[in-house]
Amino acid sequence: MIKKLVLWHSIVGMIFCAGNTFAKEIHLEAGETFYDGDLTVTCGQPSQAEKPLSLKECQYWDDFKKKCLYEKTIYTYKNLKCVEECQHWDSFRGICYFTKQCSFLPKQKFFVQTSCDTFDNFRSLCVRTKDTQIRR
Repeated sequence: MIKKLVLWHSIVGMIFCAGNTFAKEIHLEAGETFYDGDLTVTCGQPSQAEKPLSLKECQYWDDFKKKCLYEKTIYTYKNLKCVEECQHWDSFRGICYFTKQCSFLPKQKFFVQTSCDTFDNFRSLCVRTKDTQIRR
């Protein structure tokens, strides 16, 4: 009985010690980096970066040819998001006639998105654009 009790305490002790010995808790601020051997961990977007992050995603996909016909770009800066995407797409020809555009103003920390307000379908061109501020 005593042997079982000693064995049980030994196993519990090893599990407890192993869990505490190998566990590491590290707190990083935005932009900080932690190195440990060949492991590098960077926390979020560096605070000195005044450029938005961009991500490309397929907006129009050709199932037959299995390829992307048009990519949109998603820009993010902190909690702001602006999407450059095809606003006027000709699915017959596979052509984008007008793309919404994003401009980032770093001093003001907001996006300006330019979209087509009036599109001429006969001539396939944007007649008038409209700017929209994307801010908090």
